[in-house]
Amino acid sequence: MGAPQDYDRKEILYRIGTFFLLMGIGLLVFFLLSESAGQPTFSYFCWSMITLILGFFFRAQYKKAVPSSGRFSILKKLKPKSKKEEAKK
Repeated sequence: MGAPQDYDRKEILYRIGTFFLLMGIGLLVFFLLSESAGQPTFSYFCWSMITLILGFFFRAQYKKAVPSSGRFSILKKLKPKSKKEEAKK
């Protein structure tokens, strides 16, 4: 009755950050639409900035480890190694 096996707190925060980013963009669009209608609603702008900042903050907490795609593995093999890399081996 605890957390699921693959539960990662930082990944959940990353998804919440994505939600806040989308909400911030939506509120910013509402603000721009109200501005173009000639009746600007600045609360939309303020809340969009707050949610955008929160979204970026939450998403910055989690860095996904991206595995190498292997697209340039041939070029890496052909590239001469530096002396520091040779000394490590």
